[in-house]
Amino acid sequence: MTAAKLIFVTALLACLAASCSAGFLDYIFPTIMSEYYSQVPTKEGYRFNLEEPNGSKREEMGIIMNPGQPDEHLVVMGSYSTYDDKTDTETITMYTADKDGYKSRYMIKNRKLSPGALKSAAG
Repeated sequence: MTAAKLIFVTALLACLAASCSAGFLDYIFPTIMSEYYSQVPTKEGYRFNLEEPNGSKREEMGIIMNPGQPDEHLVVMGSYSTYDDKTDTETITMYTADKDGYKSRYMIKNRKLSPGALKSAAG
């Protein structure tokens, strides 16, 4: 009877340790939920999309230019947007990275309606 209790307690401790360590690993290495993420390899490169529940998103496309040639290089084009709940502001950044370096442009949009727009909507 004592051996059966020892095996039961050992199995119980092993299950508890496994569940605790899995939660700890998720805390250290968070996973991206697949419903918001997609990466598709293509013949010429790849496409990448990430959309978060708060409205932030990232889209990217990579293309291999001059494949198999001595001047082969990767060109990455994309954009990402972030949304700030406190200020109701969305920041959109568009970028290109190639053999000449990284170039970006950004735009800030306030999602609130202006007073003039509110007046015209009210009539």
